[in-house]
Amino acid sequence: MSIQEIEVTLEELQSLDQDQILCSCSKPLYYELESALRSIEGSNAAKLLSATCSMHLKPENPKAPFSPKFIMQDRRGLIASDFSKESLNAISQFCDSVTIPELQARLADISWVTKVGSVDHAYMAIEAYLESAKQLLALGESWIYPAERIERALRLSCMFRRDTQRPDLFEKLADFIKSEIDSKKLDDSPFYALRLLTLSHECGVGDDDWILNTAEEIAQTRFELGDTRTAISGWECALNSANSSRNKSKQQEIWREIAACHIKDSELQDGGLIAAGCILKAIDALSKVPNTRQERLELYETMRDHQIESLHQLHEFSTPAQDISEIVHQAKIQVQGKDFFDMLFRLGVLVSRPTDINKLKEQAIEQMQSSIAWMFGGTHIDHEGITVATVPAGMGLDESQDGPVTWATMMKNIGIDHQLAVQGQIRPALNELMTQHHVSEYALESILKNSPFIPYGHEYFYIKGIIFGLEGDFLSACHILIPQIENSLRYVARTQGEEPTTLHGDGSQERSGLKYLLDHPAIIEVLGQDIVGNLQSILIDKIYGDLRNQMSHGYMPAGHFYGVAPIFLWWLVLHIVMLPLGSHWKQYYKPENSS
Repeated sequence: MSIQEIEVTLEELQSLDQDQILCSCSKPLYYELESALRSIEGSNAAKLLSATCSMHLKPENPKAPFSPKFIMQDRRGLIASDFSKESLNAISQFCDSVTIPELQARLADISWVTKVGSVDHAYMAIEAYLESAKQLLALGESWIYPAERIERALRLSCMFRRDTQRPDLFEKLADFIKSEIDSKKLDDSPFYALRLLTLSHECGVGDDDWILNTAEEIAQTRFELGDTRTAISGWECALNSANSSRNKSKQQEIWREIAACHIKDSELQDGGLIAAGCILKAIDALSKVPNTRQERLELYETMRDHQIESLHQLHEFSTPAQDISEIVHQAKIQVQGKDFFDMLFRLGVLVSRPTDINKLKEQAIEQMQSSIAWMFGGTHIDHEGITVATVPAGMGLDESQDGPVTWATMMKNIGIDHQLAVQGQIRPALNELMTQHHVSEYALESILKNSPFIPYGHEYFYIKGIIFGLEGDFLSACHILIPQIENSLRYVARTQGEEPTTLHGDGSQERSGLKYLLDHPAIIEVLGQDIVGNLQSILIDKIYGDLRNQMSHGYMPAGHFYGVAPIFLWWLVLHIVMLPLGSHWKQYYKPENSS
């Protein structure tokens, strides 16, 4: 029976034992409530409430705060509009009787966003979200869950600030947020306070001077303790306030502080790619400050010193060959970890690997030696029947080993290799991770911050793209990530002292294109032949992938983004951004039997 066919009365909902349901949860969170309600047999009321708890909370979206639990090519999880009007009416009437704040907030919010309930349901949701946040804070576990509920309550309360509505709700939240920031700003891990400060700036809690001074205090304290990355987050929060008040001198002062943090961060690294990336970010920060040319030139020389050490930094891990009959089972075992970071690292680095380009070529040559099919050439057509590539007939194997015939054979084989990786390793491991963990933008932000592959200001693109992929929405993931890959390759070239632009005779400059970047020796040295070769085959090769061209011009139907090449590309991006974190993973997660 589908959720639309379930008929539930208010009396059936009220008959549920809420105390017993809460006792079945390890903590009062919606995904725990989903499991507890799903375990109640023979109750349509429990089944309905379990379905409402299956949706992910997206507090950053004021008008659509719930997203499906999963998205696949031909199906997705539930969203609020999927419930029948009768079910929504019963839910809206039941809200007053709910004693679990987490559940009450969700049901009242669903009633509000689906327009079945009244404005009173929005007011109820605001207060219930705040109460749920307080309960979660009292547990003393992750700050992410309380912050999400505070954010949803705050963004919702912003809609009702007029005197004729409920301005007291916003004021109540503002007072709570200020109190939380003041009490948590000097904690060992002040990410919670910084997140609330950022929300305060976005939603008008407190004035710019208070936000700026508080963020500066956090940044200076963390810098003195050697926590440069948190200090950078603090200075960036302060910069938002300085920008709002148009205080140019303060902006330049903050950019200098950010540069100092990046320089200090580079000194804390073991050299190589991460250190070079830190120095480049310092150079970019100083470029916002007048009269810093000499300082930037000196930093450039320091960056060059780190580059020799970076050449092999992305080749620390390998995955042994697996028996095909065991590959899915091994992927599920390999991805098991202690927490979200551990499992994400394992998914990106240990579960699979980019196709070995040299072995791919050897395999192609071996096939050609035992077959004559390659001698006759061929054409390749896309999904609309248009010829996109032609392969000439081969005249002699010795002459064709580096030619288009060999490459065409390699592209056919790489598709098979990627299909095996996606279906046998990446998908099963991804499902395991998503079964065990809720994905938060806050958590990913802390992981991707200061990635040597991601330019300053582009982190949010990667956060959104990776989250979309984790949730199974590879259409959205590819549309966000593919343009960013090209820009990140330019950034990698810059970290190696290369300038990926062309100066024309009229004085104008043009950025180098993707094909040029993927052939650039400096990029191949840093990322390695296998990563670059896989990117090339998926993004620009006409025989196999051609995703960049197909996506940019709108040729691809939506369903094609759930195929092998787009999913493997998403995983490859995850692989690239997780590899530099290998030293951290080895140090803190003590892997056993991992090469």
